[in-house]
Amino acid sequence: MVMGTVRIVPAPDRREEVLEVLRSVQGPVRAQPGCASCDIYEETDGERAIVLIERWASEASLESHLRSEAYRRILVAMEISGGRPDVRFERVSESEGLELIERLRGNS
Repeated sequence: MVMGTVRIVPAPDRREEVLEVLRSVQGPVRAQPGCASCDIYEETDGERAIVLIERWASEASLESHLRSEAYRRILVAMEISGGRPDVRFERVSESEGLELIERLRGNS
């Protein structure tokens, strides 16, 4: 699993434009082979950043996405934001859920 995160702090007068671009690619990105999720979040305090989080089944599916027209539009959102985005790609080798909590708290 590969997680991609893009954190954008747009100029106040470009915020809606950045959101519009990201929302317009959300559906097409979710439809790409290997996409596990594509979500947009808005921070409500501080810098009021816009955060795009994508999860990909494999390195190959991420690489295909990075070459896609949809990702070109994500790059456009980064460019019009007015600031340098924070972009991260993280490889996840293991994932656990409730079973971890149950295992660790089971003896409480």
